[in-house]
Amino acid sequence: MISTPGTKPIVAIADTDGLIAVLSEIDVNHKKAVATLEKLLEHDAQTVVPLTTIAETITTLKRKLGRTDLVEKVIKEITTGKLTIENIDTDMLSVALKVFDPKASKKNTLFDALVVATAKKLDTKVIFSTDDWYEKLGFTLAENLF
Repeated sequence: MISTPGTKPIVAIADTDGLIAVLSEIDVNHKKAVATLEKLLEHDAQTVVPLTTIAETITTLKRKLGRTDLVEKVIKEITTGKLTIENIDTDMLSVALKVFDPKASKKNTLFDALVVATAKKLDTKVIFSTDDWYEKLGFTLAENLF
């Protein structure tokens, strides 16, 4: 355990691009994402996945990437209890809708805003993602912690 007594443990909220980067060995960010995840584990960090991120990840893997093998891997991680999943409620949706700008880049979706809402609910500034949009909102990408 590397955590210092009396310090707040690291909580990182996972985004879809971070999860896909870890899962897909052909993803351009795979090595960096795996190294970041290993560092989080070394520091006893808790990685939390919003329920909506699970839905977005599985949909992206199946529909956009055609990676049913990775869909099965995600399902196994869920069913064996290896992922910490945070439910999304209407209060979090309200927070997300304040962050979400439908006229902004189509890359920044309501799913991303729900990641922000989850981070706010869990009082963390750390996002496990490759999307620098979160930094523009005052969050720290997990890869920049170490």
